[in-house]
Order: sequence, then C-alpha cells, then structure tokens
Amino acid sequence: MKGRRFLSLALAFALGLALAQGEALYGQYCAACHGAQGQGIPGAIPGLLDHPSLADEARFLRAVRQGIGAMPPLPHVAEAQAREILAYLRGLSGAPAEAPAPPPPALAAEGDAELGRALFLGQRRFQNGGAPCQACHTVAGLGFLGGGSLGQDLTRVAERLGGEAGLRAVLQNPTAWPVMREAYRDKPLTEAEAAALAAFFVQAAQETPRPPSLYLGRYLVAGLLFVGLLLLYQAVLWQLRPKSLAERIREQLRRRA
Repeated sequence: MKGRRFLSLALAFALGLALAQGEALYGQYCAACHGAQGQGIPGAIPGLLDHPSLADEARFLRAVRQGIGAMPPLPHVAEAQAREILAYLRGLSGAPAEAPAPPPPALAAEGDAELGRALFLGQRRFQNGGAPCQACHTVAGLGFLGGGSLGQDLTRVAERLGGEAGLRAVLQNPTAWPVMREAYRDKPLTEAEAAALAAFFVQAAQETPRPPSLYLGRYLVAGLLFVGLLLLYQAVLWQLRPKSLAERIREQLRRRA
C-alpha cells in the first residue's frame, strides 16, 4: 500500500513538473501570438484551447516543427518540448468551467503608419537601438534601391500574420524567427513602435504593388552616376599627376613660340 502511495505521489510530482515546464515553454514560444491562456487574438490568431490538434499529438508536433497556415515553423523547438507544451495546453483546456476567465485585453492605441514607415527605413531610430527593418527586409517600391535580402519580403506580411493585431503581437515577441529574436533580444521594440510598424505593414499590403522592373531602372541610374563619378575622379587625378620631362619640354617650347 505504501509503495502504491509513493508511486502515485511520484507520478503526480512528475506530471506537475512537466506541466510547469510546458507552461514556461508556452510562454517563451507561443504566448506572444496565441495569448497567455491560449485564447488567441479574435479575428487574427486562433485560440488553442479548443483546437483540433490538441487531440492529435502527431498533428500538433507537425504544426509546431513545420508550421501551418500563417504560423511559421519552429524547428528550434525540440519534439520533447513540443510535447510538454501540448500537455500544458491539454491541462488548460480541461480546466473547470467555473474557473475565472482572463480579463479582456485593453484596447491598444492606433498605430501611426507614417512613423512605422520612418522606423522601417531607418529614418527614425528605435528607442532601444535595434537595427532598422530595411537592413534585412524589403517592402515593394519602398526606398530607392529597395531593402535587404536576408529576410523575407514584407509587402504582404499583414495578410499572412493576421492583420494589425497579429503583427503587434509578433513584433513585440518575435520568438518564431531565430535571427530576429537574437537581433532584438536586448533591444525590444516598444508597444508604440510595434503598433506603428503594424499599421505601416497593413497600409503597404493595401497599396498597389510596384513592378520589380522599377528597381532595375533605379539600379541603372545609380550605376550611371557611379561611372560618371569614377570618370570625374580619374580626370582629376590625371590633371594632378606629375608631368613627364617630355611634357615639360613641349610646354616650354610652346611658351617661347
């Protein structure tokens, strides 16, 4: 009897430890988009408490590791960690009905699209010193020569990530993108900056995209300007070069004549 009681206590302790680890992992990788209690963002990002994947472990692991729909893959989350997240969510979904529901989130202030544009281009610095978005990303038609190519094209990112509400959550906690997570680990965006960028991306997605040939013309103009400056530099150097003996003799002869 004592052995069974000890075994029950050990199993209860192990289950509690697994749920605690799952809660911590959920907070690190999932809560930014799906909410602290798995409630999601209405109209933007689905909640997880009644999601069909909770009943299908293989489907849940595949969604986490490979991505699904607008959700990017999280290959840095190990399968064991994904199972702990699943166990935590199953525990949440099985909570008693009388448990108090989390308070509704406060309405966020409307983002300033013009400020978001300036932050994206680097015309306005981030408060905590993070790099401008254009260093790695591009938005069609923005900037004379476009943006960086390290990250994805963000022209339609608002459509992929659930509009302005989804973008705000992702920008303030970019756990799904390892490069961005590390780049902004100690330089997080403020709530106002995330709101401004989200408003800008929504505006960019609604505008008529400019053709890729636009950048070809801009690169051609930039190349011609560069060649012109290079020729001018060579001409100045030619005029400043030391004259040869033959040139000095010819110059003296011309003066005497």
